[in-house]
Amino acid sequence: MNARRIRRSPRPASFFRPGPAFAACALTALGALAALILLSGPLPAENPPGPPDPPAAASFPLSPPPFVAPAASHGHFQPRIQAPAAPASAPSQPLYFRNQIIIDQQGFGYEVFRMLVPKDWNFQGGVTWDFNKIPPDAQTAYAISSPDGLCAFEKPAPMTFMWSQDQTMNYTYAQQGTPVMQPIGPAEFLQNFYLPRARSGVSDLKVVETQPLPGLAQYVLAVGNAQLNVFHQISPPKSPIETRADSARVKVEYTYNGRRMTEDFTCSISYIIAYTPTMYGQVALITWVPQVESFRAPSEEMASKVRLFQIMVFSRADNPLWGVNYTRLAAVITREQLRQQQAIFARLQQIRQTMNEVDDIITQTYQNRSAAQDRMFEKYTQAYRGVDTYIDPGSNRAVELPSGYGNVWTNGSEYILSDSPGYNPNVGSNVVWQEMNRKR
Repeated sequence: MNARRIRRSPRPASFFRPGPAFAACALTALGALAALILLSGPLPAENPPGPPDPPAAASFPLSPPPFVAPAASHGHFQPRIQAPAAPASAPSQPLYFRNQIIIDQQGFGYEVFRMLVPKDWNFQGGVTWDFNKIPPDAQTAYAISSPDGLCAFEKPAPMTFMWSQDQTMNYTYAQQGTPVMQPIGPAEFLQNFYLPRARSGVSDLKVVETQPLPGLAQYVLAVGNAQLNVFHQISPPKSPIETRADSARVKVEYTYNGRRMTEDFTCSISYIIAYTPTMYGQVALITWVPQVESFRAPSEEMASKVRLFQIMVFSRADNPLWGVNYTRLAAVITREQLRQQQAIFARLQQIRQTMNEVDDIITQTYQNRSAAQDRMFEKYTQAYRGVDTYIDPGSNRAVELPSGYGNVWTNGSEYILSDSPGYNPNVGSNVVWQEMNRKR
């Protein structure tokens, strides 16, 4: 028997469920605001004195120009329709989930997102604001780990890098504390930059699989452009702007504390290219924002843990109001060049109290999840393809639950999902369970 039980928690009607693509790229789009802020800031003078060679610690190694930004992914994701397969292994007990709700305590004061997390797993992280920056910077990062710490899902904060063909610009931004590095694609970023730093404590690391994700890249680009449209309505750009995006996954194996581990990384990168006039003519100033997420487990357990990671990723539901208000706050402060901390807090409170509606363009973009179903789990299982809609017999309301299960039951407050034919939770139970029918 393979049954999974999920506790139900009410969801505000204004929330949407954008699917796994949004989980991988929502913060990438918001992280791209840092690019606009940097691009809106002062640029080097047209005739600056020639700078000395930048110290090694001031920036990442600089590659010689010219540079052409990575092209956008133009492929269209077309999922292959395959018959569901049974899980690799069946747990002896139903798996319980809880609703993890993330509240922006420091800023707007309301919910940012929510997601299902295994009941006994640890959740660390959330939203943090840096009010020393102008505009203030809000970043979301979290890690979800099993009780023994061996299995985990991680989403670190987005990173922001700058690059220009004009080495004077590179030096100037490096002196201001902005990392300078020539843009690369997501797979190369993971293998050559991220993994050597984030997994420096492991041994025998090897890449076993790489895969481009053009569907996810298109979704990242759509969400990012929607955010930039809101930003530009308030704070127009000073120079022509071009946006691109690319996504990929890299699967690795390594040894940690004597245990062979498998970890699957997904990286989405937003590229914002501003064409800026300089003493040398018009040059491209490129800001690129990588967003990484990963899930890991002991190699022999990965096949049985994939569905658990899928449920976490696919269950995430973001509050679009938070994203729009953060974009507007950054744009207003950038436009008005607010320098006083009191003014920043006053503006935040004003937005918190008065902005109650979300732009249609943002909501429509977020809700278009069907076009952005990436294939980050396709290599593991054929059974899970998203969610199915069921009718709760008690409340007669529609409920979205993970697909790939033969029958679903509810007792009014919890759900059990089973892929065993003939499974009936009422047998040997003093709780009344009602079977739920899939919505036609």
